[in-house]
Amino acid sequence: MIAWTGIAKTYAKDALDKKNSKCFGKWIKLAAERFLNDLERIKKDNHTFIYSEIEADKVCDFISNLPHVEGEWKTENITLEPFQVFFLCNLFGFRNLDGTRRFTSALFAMARKNAKSSLAAGIGLYCLTMENEKGPHVISAATTGDQASIIFKIAKRMVDKRPQLREAFNVECFTRAIACYENGGLFKAINAKASTQDGLNPSCAILDEIHAHKTHDLLNVLQSAAGGRRNPLFLFTTTEGYETPGPWPEMRKFGQQVLDGAIDADHFLVIFYAIDDKDDEFDESIWEKANPLLSVSEPLLKAIKKEAKEAKSMPGRHAEFLIKRMNRQSSTANGWIDLQKWKACAGEVPLEELKGEPCYGALDLASTRDLASFRLVWKMNGILYTHGWRWVPHTTVAIRVQRNLVPYAGWVRSGFMIETTGEVTDYDEILKKVLWVKDNFNLISVAYDQWNAAQISSKLSAEGVEMVQFIQGPKSYHPAMKNFEEAYYSGKFRHGGDPVLTWCASNLVLRTDANMNMAPDKKKSADKIDDMTALFMANGIMIGQDPEGDGEFDDFLNDPISIKQ
Repeated sequence: MIAWTGIAKTYAKDALDKKNSKCFGKWIKLAAERFLNDLERIKKDNHTFIYSEIEADKVCDFISNLPHVEGEWKTENITLEPFQVFFLCNLFGFRNLDGTRRFTSALFAMARKNAKSSLAAGIGLYCLTMENEKGPHVISAATTGDQASIIFKIAKRMVDKRPQLREAFNVECFTRAIACYENGGLFKAINAKASTQDGLNPSCAILDEIHAHKTHDLLNVLQSAAGGRRNPLFLFTTTEGYETPGPWPEMRKFGQQVLDGAIDADHFLVIFYAIDDKDDEFDESIWEKANPLLSVSEPLLKAIKKEAKEAKSMPGRHAEFLIKRMNRQSSTANGWIDLQKWKACAGEVPLEELKGEPCYGALDLASTRDLASFRLVWKMNGILYTHGWRWVPHTTVAIRVQRNLVPYAGWVRSGFMIETTGEVTDYDEILKKVLWVKDNFNLISVAYDQWNAAQISSKLSAEGVEMVQFIQGPKSYHPAMKNFEEAYYSGKFRHGGDPVLTWCASNLVLRTDANMNMAPDKKKSADKIDDMTALFMANGIMIGQDPEGDGEFDDFLNDPISIKQ
C-alpha cells in the first residue's frame, strides 16, 4: 500500500526547503505552506474541515491504475509523480464535516506538456465512477469542440484500454459520451456556445485552457447549472495566455490572492507552477518551477532547450516561449503593496479611543454598480489608523457569487460590506453614514472626487460637513501615497485585518508621470481598488493640514490639490 499522503507531505516540505529554491516557484511554496498549515488547522477544536487519508488514497490508487494513452513511458500504467500526488491529496483529501470535498473549485496551472490533460481525464473518470454521486455528469468544456474533446478523448481511450474498469462500473464508451450504467452517470465534451447548454447538471466540470475563454458565459452557465449538486467540482486547467477580457485575468489574480493570504477562500484550491518574476527565463536551472515533469521527461527538456534557443535569436518567439514554456505573463503589472508588510499591520483599530482625535475621511464613489467606499484615517501617537465602510448593489453581489471568485456574499454576511437593494448603489445610505460619523467622531473634513460625488458632496456640505475636492492625478496622490508607504513599511499603520481593504490593496497597480509622481491606476489594477484610493485621499487631506507635517511635503502644500466647499 503506497502512503500517498506521506508523499504529498514530503513534497510540500521539499518545496519549502531553501536548498530547493531553484526547483519551486513562489506560488508552489505558498501552496505547500497552505497544505501543511491546513493539516495543523484540523487539529484545533474549531476546525471546519478534516483530512481523510482514505479519500486521498482512493483517488491516487484509482488514477495510478489507469493506462498511459499518449507518448512513450516505461510503465503501462500512469506513475503518479509527487507533484500530481500533492494536487490529488489536496483536492480529495480535505473534506467538509459532512463528508463532501472541501474544495469545490481548483486551479491547476503549469507550462504546456506537463501531463495536466491526462491527470484531468483521470479525475473526470474518478468523479464519474467513485464519488457516490447520483447521476454524475462530468463535462469537459473549452472554447472549441476540438479543445474540449482533448480531455474527453484521453478519458475514452483510458476506458477502452481497461476492461476491468468497464466491468467494475458497467461503463460503455460512445463516440461523444462515456456512460456509467452503475450510477446513471455521463461524461461528455461541450464547447463554449453557452446559449446552447441549457439543461446541464454538472457534478464535475473541467474547463480546459481557461485562459482562452473570451467571456464568462460558459463558466456562468455551468456554475448556475451545478447549483443543485451537493458535491460539485470545477477544475480549471490552463497554461498562461495573452490577456483577454474573459475570466482568466480575474481567476489568476484571485488564485494568487488566495495563496498570498489576501483573500480567505477555503473552497478554492490553487496549484500554480511558474517561474518567478525575477527569474531569467533562459536559466535552465529554474525551468522546473514551471515544468514539474521536467526531471522525469527527457523529451520535454529537449523541446524546451530547442525553443529557448529560438526565443533568444528570434525576438518574435520570446513572448510565446515565456508564456507557454515558463507559464509567465510576457509583461506583468506588478502590485505595489508588499503583502507581508501589509499583514504585519493588521493590528487593532481602537475606535473608542479615536473618537476624540482629529479624523479625516474620503469618499470613492467611482462605480455605482460595484464597490463604493467611505474611509477614515487618524494619526495618534505616531500610528496611522484607518477604518471604513463599503457599499455594493444586490445585483453585483449575485454576479460575484455566480463567478465564485471574490467572496462578496461572505463579506456582506460578515459585515465587511453593506448590500444595497437594486442595481446601483444607494447614495442615501452613504450620506447617512457620513453624518453618523460627523456626530460620533471628531470629523475635520471629507475628501471627494468632483467627477462622481458632486451631488452627495453638496448635500453633506449643507449638513455642515467640510468637503474637500481631491483632484485626481499623480501630483495629488504622490505625497499621500509616499507618506502612507513609509507608515506601513515601518509598521506604523493599523488596518484591523480588514479583508476588503486587503483585497483592494492586493489589486493595486500604479501609474507614474514624467517626474515619477505616482497615482493608483484603476485601468491596470486587477480588480477593485476603491477602498485604497479612499485611504490615500483621506491621508492626503490629513497630511495637507497637519501643522507638524514633514518638510518633504512642501510641494503638496504649495501646489494645492483641493478645493474646500
